[in-house]
Amino acid sequence: MPPATDGQEMGEAAMAELAINTDTSGVATIAMRDPAGRNAFDAPLRAALAEAFTALFADPAVAAIVIGAETGNFSVGGNLAQLFEYQPGQDGYRVMKSAHELPALLARSDKPVIAAIGGYCMGAGAGLALLCDTIVIGRSGAIGFPFVKLGLVPDCGCSWTLARRIGPAAARQALMRAHTFQADEAMATGLADALVDDDAVWSHARERAAELAAMPAQALAQLRTMLRHDQAQLLAALEAEALNQAICFGSPDLQARIAAFRSKAGRN
Repeated sequence: MPPATDGQEMGEAAMAELAINTDTSGVATIAMRDPAGRNAFDAPLRAALAEAFTALFADPAVAAIVIGAETGNFSVGGNLAQLFEYQPGQDGYRVMKSAHELPALLARSDKPVIAAIGGYCMGAGAGLALLCDTIVIGRSGAIGFPFVKLGLVPDCGCSWTLARRIGPAAARQALMRAHTFQADEAMATGLADALVDDDAVWSHARERAAELAAMPAQALAQLRTMLRHDQAQLLAALEAEALNQAICFGSPDLQARIAAFRSKAGRN
């Protein structure tokens, strides 16, 4: 868990979903706080994260940000139960465009963001982590891309960011096989940048953030601008993902998997 520090002012929506703190070193922490430990990437969580990141990016006292889970899993990905409500075509496209506002926001940031991954980091949650500058993962953590297995295509930028992390050939295989990387494999392939004991994930992520926060801010911001020179490609990938995901929302494969999920959950 992140340490208790000086509270950061946020709106009610963000504070309901997140625990947000900033310390005197310029490091801010965002802890997703789903009491079930799942942190499903639904609309309320996305809105809360967008509000929090927007405020922290604009705060001159904040130089680096750590994002993780207060307890349990980093994120199990999208809320499968909600997919039943989405319609193919324009409605699905609208949903995806809204969901992709957060990835676009992170892509524009000039402040470094570190992902502190404990437990599962799946689907859209993995997309969020891949948009971070540094990924710290606990030994029992896992990063997975189950989209195709569910009858979906990758979203939240995964179709572009994963290849930037581990190379095009490895990313192609991971996405087409709906592969889940256990912590050791994530570290070996370059998907993660640091592998630590589970109880050290937050502390190590904050150490990484403090190191970056101590760097000359202007030079670091310019470096990040240089490293994201092909940002237009990410935006194009997000658009392609939104269009194709909207089609998948109406596929028989997805509907069958949603029905099985609802039956298992006792909601038929």
